[in-house]
Amino acid sequence: MKTTTANLLVLSGILGAGWAPAIACGGNAAEAPPPAVASSSASSAPGTSAPSDSSASSGGASASASASSAAPPLAAVLITDSGAVQKLFDAANSAPAATLKAGGITGQDPLAKGVRDVAKASAAGMTPDGPLAMGSLKEKQHLQADVTFKPGSCYAVVGYSQKVKDLDLHLFLPPGILSGQDTTDDNKPTIGRGPDWMCTAASIPITYKLDIFADEGAGDVAAQLYSKTK
Repeated sequence: MKTTTANLLVLSGILGAGWAPAIACGGNAAEAPPPAVASSSASSAPGTSAPSDSSASSGGASASASASSAAPPLAAVLITDSGAVQKLFDAANSAPAATLKAGGITGQDPLAKGVRDVAKASAAGMTPDGPLAMGSLKEKQHLQADVTFKPGSCYAVVGYSQKVKDLDLHLFLPPGILSGQDTTDDNKPTIGRGPDWMCTAASIPITYKLDIFADEGAGDVAAQLYSKTK
């Protein structure tokens, strides 16, 4: 994977200035390993030595692995191979941006209605936060959008498509930390399904990269961020 020095500085600033363990509102606090453990986990497979400071600053895979250890996920994470995660992030990061429609979730089109119907069950008690992200995907294509989590709130991301049979959502903390993903193989994905919403104890707003991916099938897609006060 390729992680630029600028990205590492941004991540370092986030972790140093306001990062705190993420909390699943319906479960236990997710604890980040102590610094010593995070540092040692950056060493690669058995039989290899831990990377030097110079290799981390040059943007090797070990640098991202160490950062990933320091930032616990906000929701369920099924993909644990660091190479696969980075490949997925790179594809999302280079994908076209979704069309953002302010107030789009209130529309009467099938996508908006579908997202609202899914949210009734998976984001009950939450309200739409920000624009509706929309677009059209061919099979194995990605769309991306930025979503910001603010202190004192909990979140869920709800997606929907009429024709994409398996629509996937992935939430990344740049430069490539997988912070959550949906756990279903259908057209109604949710990250942070209630009551296990995504809550962060960070003292500053954190912007994540949302990946919308058509794993099987093609068609119009939509995703909406939902939030509630802790």
